[in-house]
Amino acid sequence: MALSRKDERSLLTHDEFTLVESTHHPEIGALDVQALEAARSRLRAMRNKERDLSAHKTRISRGKAEPRGGSFPGTAERPRRRKQVFAHALRRTNSEIDRRKALDSRTQMVASQQRALAIKHGGRSHRPANRATAGTGAAAIENRKRATRVHGAKVGSVSQQGKRAQRKKDG
Repeated sequence: MALSRKDERSLLTHDEFTLVESTHHPEIGALDVQALEAARSRLRAMRNKERDLSAHKTRISRGKAEPRGGSFPGTAERPRRRKQVFAHALRRTNSEIDRRKALDSRTQMVASQQRALAIKHGGRSHRPANRATAGTGAAAIENRKRATRVHGAKVGSVSQQGKRAQRKKDG
């Protein structure tokens, strides 16, 4: 379930809320890619911290773990809601980074297609002139079969072998 900014403000400290607020719609468009990457890493670290704390609180309530420190009173509900706030902000940041990458790749693709089209149109046209021309007739098709050529000495030697074989047979 999505949380309002008022709910986010009540769950987070001022510094955390400033970071999360920068991931909402109008502000996220003003950030550059490096700032988005930095925000993503900070949000991921905060989300993981709250996730671990929530899991530990759940284990304490089930009697599976010992409470750590006296400054962590309460149930696992508050860390779970804080984790949800950071997860939503992280999702917005990831989708904005993906959107910008897709936009960059789309603009690069369009630019390369325009270059290819300019190269294609820059070449000479294969379109014939729009006027009457004399017919040249059917084009000759060259025979692709190789003409078998036997060397003259080879032809003579074969016929000579035949003569010798016949002479031997006769006599």
